[in-house]
Amino acid sequence: MRGGVFIIYNELTITFIFPQNIELKFCNEYLSKVIAKAMTFNETLKIKHEENTFKLYIFSLPAPLEPDRIYRSGRAYVFRIRSFDLHFLLSVKSSICNENCGIKVMAAHISPKPYRRISEITSLTPVVCTLNSKYWICGNGILILRDKIFSNACRKTKLVFPEFKEPDENFIDGIIQLNQKNIVVKYKNASILGAKVKILIKNDENSQKLAYTIMGAGMLEKNSIGLGFCIAK
Repeated sequence: MRGGVFIIYNELTITFIFPQNIELKFCNEYLSKVIAKAMTFNETLKIKHEENTFKLYIFSLPAPLEPDRIYRSGRAYVFRIRSFDLHFLLSVKSSICNENCGIKVMAAHISPKPYRRISEITSLTPVVCTLNSKYWICGNGILILRDKIFSNACRKTKLVFPEFKEPDENFIDGIIQLNQKNIVVKYKNASILGAKVKILIKNDENSQKLAYTIMGAGMLEKNSIGLGFCIAK
């Protein structure tokens, strides 16, 4: 809460068409370039894109997902961008309609996502964690991932809620890994390894702020390429 007003994140929903077929494993990189291109049309966002810090936005993969995991040119899909910065979303909404961004936008609208109690969070796109310059893999253990989710969420929440104080205990009541093998995402001619997880959230105020921040800014790392996009219950 800041000045008596709840801080909320907003969601930009975009209906669009790809100019060519895109495989699912390359989609994160493609859409991240689309958003980055849209940011170049605004000087403030251009600086934000080049800063080496938390971007505090996250986007989903397009829906619906094709059975063969290849998005088709000429078909309409929908993807979502979330951010705590409404100015950012308004600017992207305006700029992304430029065909130079790489997609043909058919419709775009922004909706607020009010603060609500969250009992569990599930990642729809893989979450990514680096350990000593290597990606976390399933053999490293789920408890390491749990602790990394906590510390990463605390750093982001301090940026969103300036009055937030890091709690002594983890806000995660339980964690479940949803895939047996690491998921591979292609980016810049390399492979990023991640996993999908479900986390159970404690009910106290600090835990709820951490959970809400994850929903608006993404879980763990590489959120600006769409990794760590989540749904809540």
